[in-house]
Amino acid sequence: MATRPPITAAIDLTPEVLNALKKAGPNERGNYSLDMAVWVNDKRTSDKAPNLTGSVKVKGDKDGPKGYASVWQNDVETNDVF
Repeated sequence: MATRPPITAAIDLTPEVLNALKKAGPNERGNYSLDMAVWVNDKRTSDKAPNLTGSVKVKGDKDGPKGYASVWQNDVETNDVF
């Protein structure tokens, strides 16, 4: 049986974020860049809920539209957040 990676994440991009990415265009390496910031999920109600939640936005666009980020720590022994 394959082991799970220590951390997994899901990113939900809104149409507004996708439009902002298109407007910003690719970076010097041809990639589209996002910033993600997450905090401890104090409202976690089950082991399947993400340990950390936060937002995703176009890199460098401080006040731009935001998407959503969920991060799970897959350490089954302690499940401690960093």
